[in-house]
Amino acid sequence: MKKKGNEFKGLAGGKNYRNFARLFGFTAAFYRKGIGNVTLSDGMRALDLGCGPGALSFALAERASSQAGIIGIDISKDQLNYAQSQCSQYDCNIRFENCSMDELPYPDEYFDVVVTSMALHETPPDVRRAAIVQTARTLKKGGRFILVDWSKPKFGLWGVFWFPMICWGEQNRDNWRNVYPELCRHNGLQLKEDCYINSIARRQVFQKE
Repeated sequence: MKKKGNEFKGLAGGKNYRNFARLFGFTAAFYRKGIGNVTLSDGMRALDLGCGPGALSFALAERASSQAGIIGIDISKDQLNYAQSQCSQYDCNIRFENCSMDELPYPDEYFDVVVTSMALHETPPDVRRAAIVQTARTLKKGGRFILVDWSKPKFGLWGVFWFPMICWGEQNRDNWRNVYPELCRHNGLQLKEDCYINSIARRQVFQKE
């Protein structure tokens, strides 16, 4: 089977992954910035692509109605199991499912919001491109796609630290060149917001026309 991306499991997954990520600035505050002012009201549905241990899903759940629903997907069962174990403190319906972001098993125009954070760069280029196609397919008209990931570093401590890793390798070229606005536009998703959360992480918000 063709590799869909980096699968974090065992000692590299779950709680260990969460704690390691926090050491590098990926705290609850980072994910709240990623979500921005998005609020899920009654009946709204959201999808988190490459959810890992669920940090972005939980940031979204903090501002969600008890009648809203959130689904997080990942290729790592270890990540999903840990995320599911952390759901009880949130009022809305959250569930985590094992699938790849380029093969979404959901109907057309099913979600009001699709989000992803620090996940696309962990996948091969063909997977991330197919994931954008799937995002556009499953997103309702007027729905939003929030994409947070590496981009060409700005001046700052984290930019200097991560520069050698971000600028090297085929998997990071899409992020370095920031090809996502063009890829999204070809799939009917128009760029509405574009800013950096820190010196390496870029937040882009697209809307389905």
